[in-house]
Amino acid sequence: MLFRVNTMQSALLALSLLPTPALAQKKTNRVIYTPTEGRQIYNDRCAVCHLPDGKGRGGEDDEGNGFPPLVGMSQWLATREGQLYVAHAIIYGPYGSVAVGDKLYYGLMPRFGVRFTDVQIVEVVRYIAEVINKPAPGYKPIDAAIVQQARRLPDNMPALELERNELPPR
Repeated sequence: MLFRVNTMQSALLALSLLPTPALAQKKTNRVIYTPTEGRQIYNDRCAVCHLPDGKGRGGEDDEGNGFPPLVGMSQWLATREGQLYVAHAIIYGPYGSVAVGDKLYYGLMPRFGVRFTDVQIVEVVRYIAEVINKPAPGYKPIDAAIVQQARRLPDNMPALELERNELPPR
């Protein structure tokens, strides 16, 4: 008995003959992000939208398209509530409108919770708090316990907005 095999069937047959690790590697095609130094993480993953100096971009057009500045967050980052919000935002990846001063920003942030370890989140938040901003009086660096608490928070925008609304306006 003769079978006709199309291109798709040939490809599936070839994949089925690969050893399992090779198949899994091809299937996921995910690069694990490994740097743990705050400056490098920020420059690699955050600066493209928030700019190297943290001043953000956009917010000038009628739609408010852009990414909010990370400067001017010293007061937030001097509190556990502010640190919790920033860690939760990094983990969840907020979207929608954000008002900073008299400007409206409307953008979409990637969800870094699946890409970053707790240590990486601690380091990037510390970089934002200690280099992008000047630490405010009473500032204590974020720790992994706050990041772990943020990971347990609801994974939705209403929860993130509620946290943000509890913080002083910027």
